[in-house]
Amino acid sequence: MWLNTTMIKKMTLLCACCLAWMACADQLTSKVAGRVEDSAGRAGMVAVVLPAGENCPQDMLVVAGGANFPYAKPGAATPEERGKKVFYADVAVADNPGKLGQVQLISMGKMPYAVAYAAYAGMSGGMLVAGGCNAEGHLTKTSLSFLRDGQWITEALPDLPRSVAYPAFAAVGNKLFVMGGQEKPDSTTALSNCYVLDLDNTSVGWRELASMPDERMLAAAGVVDGVIYVVGGCSLHPSAKGEPERTYLNDILCYDPVSDTWARVAGSMPETLVGVASPLPAAGQSILIIGGDPGDFYRASLAGNAPAKHPGQANSIYVFTPSTGAWVEAGKLPEGIATFPAVIFGGRVLTVSGEIFPGVRTPHIYAIPLNQP
Repeated sequence: MWLNTTMIKKMTLLCACCLAWMACADQLTSKVAGRVEDSAGRAGMVAVVLPAGENCPQDMLVVAGGANFPYAKPGAATPEERGKKVFYADVAVADNPGKLGQVQLISMGKMPYAVAYAAYAGMSGGMLVAGGCNAEGHLTKTSLSFLRDGQWITEALPDLPRSVAYPAFAAVGNKLFVMGGQEKPDSTTALSNCYVLDLDNTSVGWRELASMPDERMLAAAGVVDGVIYVVGGCSLHPSAKGEPERTYLNDILCYDPVSDTWARVAGSMPETLVGVASPLPAAGQSILIIGGDPGDFYRASLAGNAPAKHPGQANSIYVFTPSTGAWVEAGKLPEGIATFPAVIFGGRVLTVSGEIFPGVRTPHIYAIPLNQP
């Protein structure tokens, strides 16, 4: 195929960006930028950025929900020792996006229901939350929350067609795409369904789109040039006891919302990962894959040779550039984290709380400056 001058310039620029990321490998540093209000930390929280507007004098970070084990015994290693899992509905905000400033969260109110491990996005001046789970099970609920006269208000939107927790999700324009997940806590297969809600036309409700090529949950999605990329996650199958058993994945899918079609991306991730920071933050033509559970301990447990102590979650920060297929390990978090949100706020990627060991959370909010190409 002949290449015209414009195409050559674009390819040169993309290659230059990729080389710049490679040159700064292991230079993406993260520092503590704040803490969530719960000193025990939470996994599966919601985190979005609301843009400056009528009710927000400047961009505002909103964090909500999540789950933890407040009654766990010290060093708990079994479900019995961890005790009851508690889900939360409280909301906190921060409006200090300065690159060097600390994130100071202030309690703002509560959602009408507790929720964790949901799909979410900041759009239409509010925090959109879809699905997830709480102590009652997996949810179909969809809501839009926003500030009005200093009060945190939540409005119900059309329910998802089915209950969904642990999905991949991404926003394109004013549309939220929800992909895969798990329908019920005891489901022995994951979902492949893909749904979209257009906030410009909520009366239509959720529309079902082309399904993913396979089923997966705890995957993550990011957007580059309007195309959605879904990475990692795990499929499920029934164990010998009939319980959900995972197969960790390291492949990449892409979805084109214009043509409503899916494809597999050539190559694979450097390792299997579930529960990486979601949604995947975009930096130019690249997306960041942060943390996650690599599954080594889980696979060893199934094989009957798990180490005496869990090694913790992954702390890697990868940069994936879809146009070239290149993966670069560009830095590390101070601690390994899984099932946690990421947002771009004040020129930094912020990661909010999350799980560091099974049943154990971190309260830290980490900041990764986006000052590299």
